[in-house]
Amino acid sequence: MLRILTASSLLALAATPALAQQTDPMTAQPALEGPTATEAAPAPGSETALVQEAAPASEPPAPAAAEPKEVTVAKLVDAEFPAYDANKNGDLDQPEFAKWVLALHEAGGTAKQADAATKAKWAKDAFAAADADKSKKISKAEMSKFLLG
Repeated sequence: MLRILTASSLLALAATPALAQQTDPMTAQPALEGPTATEAAPAPGSETALVQEAAPASEPPAPAAAEPKEVTVAKLVDAEFPAYDANKNGDLDQPEFAKWVLALHEAGGTAKQADAATKAKWAKDAFAAADADKSKKISKAEMSKFLLG
């Protein structure tokens, strides 16, 4: 019987360090997510389950509203038009317009495979389409309208 008592005492002493390592009951413990091992999960369809399911998940912030395409194009035309208006007369003639639209297409990767003759024909056709008033020059307004499609 002495052996049983000694074995029980040893087991109790062996368990004591594990108990001593537990957190202090006076300190706050972090909240646990979901049911713990001693708690049961709410039954599906129960009021508690419905409340837990209805809790919104944190959503990323909504992206800033994009500006309208017209505003973006207007800003582009205002910024870039003077750089392509070589003679500074406020309008683009055919060579000035061609230089700009070919630069736009090359930046977009659509004009790289075409040969020079194909690019020249495309630029000439684009100029005719952009020159709404048939004045043989492209104004900022015509350029904006052309870029908007």
